[in-house]
Amino acid sequence: PMPPDEELERRFNELLIQMDLPPERAQILIHFPAEKKWDIICDHNMVHAKDPPEAYLSKLRLFLDPHGAKATRKLDSTSTQILRDLEISLRTNPIEWVREFLSEGSRGLDVLIDYLSSRLYVMRQKLELEEEDGVFSASVDSMANHHHHTGTLMSSGGHSLSASAKKINLSIRSRKSSDLTRNEFRKSAKRDKDRKMGDVTDDIHLCIMCMRAIMNNKFGFNMVIKHKQAINSIALSLIHERLRTKALVLELLAAICLLKGGHEIILGAFDYFKQEMRETHRFHTLVSHFTSPHEFQIEFMVACMQFISIVVHSVEDMNFRVALQYEFTYLGLDECLDNLKNHESDELAVQISAYVDNEFDVAAIMEEAEAKQSALDQVQELEEE
Repeated sequence: PMPPDEELERRFNELLIQMDLPPERAQILIHFPAEKKWDIICDHNMVHAKDPPEAYLSKLRLFLDPHGAKATRKLDSTSTQILRDLEISLRTNPIEWVREFLSEGSRGLDVLIDYLSSRLYVMRQKLELEEEDGVFSASVDSMANHHHHTGTLMSSGGHSLSASAKKINLSIRSRKSSDLTRNEFRKSAKRDKDRKMGDVTDDIHLCIMCMRAIMNNKFGFNMVIKHKQAINSIALSLIHERLRTKALVLELLAAICLLKGGHEIILGAFDYFKQEMRETHRFHTLVSHFTSPHEFQIEFMVACMQFISIVVHSVEDMNFRVALQYEFTYLGLDECLDNLKNHESDELAVQISAYVDNEFDVAAIMEEAEAKQSALDQVQELEEE
């Protein structure tokens, strides 16, 4: 039975302290009706940590160990299942369990980030090979078209044929070396499967879910912020093909960006992303997913717009804001927002207008400055007369 109000409040407040939630989340729970509070207390009391953190970490360490293949084959679950169970434990167990997971002795965050990094490496190899396939088939097609259109000229002007042949030769040569890589990749993918490693896309998504569960309390959040590799790995997870995962990544990055000192950390993570993924411009990958998505997924579009707004508009310095704004304008964001103006989603419309309404009109500011200067010049001339 539900205890009297005073007792209920006391127990609920004790539980809130245990949960170690961010202040804004705690505020929401404080205003819940008594019945809902009692439900939360009962649910919490029913959850007893099934396995200690070490049960998950010892298995993940086996997957990271180059000599751990024999041991992982004997496991009763795949890496994906282990991560799924770990995420539930991080989300539902008492805060003491999470603290033990993150403790100096367990080093749970390091293990999780090392595992995420290893899976991101596999995903990058996969993406690079897919890209090479695309480039190769495109170059072969264009050669075929070239030969088709200039067939008669080829026989009389043999030099163009040899140039063209050289070109396709080069792409075949690079193709041969990438075939070696492709075979190696297939072999290593087979080895991973034999070692009970789950699908790389599922594993990365679940690692990000685990990161979200860790960041759901102040203690975990503060640990992640101080862990440069953790933030870089979260940002790098934007290469994930699923828009749901990208949206999740952007939510975490936006939360970090809003903290004191967080903006600098996030820009650093995108500098790292640019260097790792050989982008020509920072944020290029992110904006291209937004401006020309393979599929339209509202959750991702909203998260992306919200993130860009926070990156640009949470800066005090006007010149810095204008510079950040220009980075996104240069990548084609403004044209895209014009096209999305009449989109039926209210949620997206709110995020777009939040960005557009706070944009600096650089041309107008320049005009204003010039007008002000010429007025000052006129005043000076009159005074001199």
